[in-house]
Amino acid sequence: MKNEFLKNLKSYNLEGFGVLLAVSGGKDSMTMLDLFNYFKYELKLNLVVCHFNHSLRDDADRDEKFVKTQCEKYGLKFYSKKEDVLLYSNENKLSTEEGARFLRYKFFDEVKRIENLEYIATAHNKNDLAETVIMRILRGTGINGLIGIQSERGDLIRPILNFSRDEIEKYIEENNIPFVEDKTNFEELYLRNKIRLNLFPILKNEYNPRILDAISRLSNIAFDYSTISREYIASKEGLLWEFNKEKILVYIEKLKLQSRSFRNIMYREFFELISKDPDGINYKIIEEIDNLIFSKTGKYIEIKNVVFKIEYDKLLIYDKNIFENLEMKFYFENLDFSLYSTKFFDIIIEQSSFEEFKNLKQNKDLLFINKKYLDFLKIRNKENGDFLELEFGKKKLKDIFIDEKVSKDIRKNIPIFEIENNIVWVPNIRRSNRYLVDEKDDIIKIRVLSKENLWKD
Repeated sequence: MKNEFLKNLKSYNLEGFGVLLAVSGGKDSMTMLDLFNYFKYELKLNLVVCHFNHSLRDDADRDEKFVKTQCEKYGLKFYSKKEDVLLYSNENKLSTEEGARFLRYKFFDEVKRIENLEYIATAHNKNDLAETVIMRILRGTGINGLIGIQSERGDLIRPILNFSRDEIEKYIEENNIPFVEDKTNFEELYLRNKIRLNLFPILKNEYNPRILDAISRLSNIAFDYSTISREYIASKEGLLWEFNKEKILVYIEKLKLQSRSFRNIMYREFFELISKDPDGINYKIIEEIDNLIFSKTGKYIEIKNVVFKIEYDKLLIYDKNIFENLEMKFYFENLDFSLYSTKFFDIIIEQSSFEEFKNLKQNKDLLFINKKYLDFLKIRNKENGDFLELEFGKKKLKDIFIDEKVSKDIRKNIPIFEIENNIVWVPNIRRSNRYLVDEKDDIIKIRVLSKENLWKD
């Protein structure tokens, strides 16, 4: 087992790097800890151990103290954190499993950053992989769900993933490795435990004694298919879809020309990309999303905080939590030649000339006014009821934004320029005919630059 483990570590190219070991105190993580410690000098590894106390069991504090004691014996630096997972999960409307995972990995990332480490290692094994795949099949997963648990993903590695629970127990026994037992592993309260205690013994004894290897092969095949799908979807970036300030924008008319199969795969991939949820979404929801692209603007579907929304000729896909507090209030007056910034825009006021005005007056992203009006100029957010006076009357800003297909998400963040209570300019959209300049004026120029490509979706 040691030779196989060393081969795994070398495949990650870990030599000389820092690794954070996530240790619960159970058989799996204590085996991983012992193996890492055995090879730390050979591979020049900087090892740090962390333990997350979920506060879900009466003996949770016991486990934390046990891991700390073992780290002292190994001479390894130790971090621990205790959180009320149940309270957090209830407050954030998450399952206990989802809440625990979020807080656990948040803690891991914090320690990794503090200690300036390169990798996080967890002790998932081959049985965990098989149980995860079966759980997802029972929930109705797609191809990506069949991948289960990957041996390596970014800075996260799982160096004992190719070892079975039987192999780990044998290592524990032969090497006298101490461990603590989580009694809840033997309670049939959770789906994973039911699969482990009831279903797998039947599959192994009555159907396939090498069921773990069979599911492991299925996982590898699914990974290959998923990789090809992702590469093909990525090749369509710029032609069919694009990123825009943490949103995915898909061109609907071009999307309709794609096959139904491609659309279904793309919806799943983008959902998993935004949500970071490998369980994906079921086929019924996929059908609802596909029906959405034939709907009117404004229609949307929300799945686990991921929003699929129609805005004019595009399908927007984004995390609801990122955009629900998007509006940022701002107000500027008593202006001079300077730079003013909002969350999303930079506003530059500078001297100009009538010659420059003649050459650039058609530009919607520039405003030319007489310098004397600078004292009266105000810059603010859009307000309900705002309108712009045009050559043939006035028009509500709301209607102008609709005509120009400006995303609802940013309408209140676009700076509105007002002189003497009259809106004179909506950058990159429209300006009024008031306060036009002539060659006798002392002319200034105002530019508005988007920090991100926000003007339109």
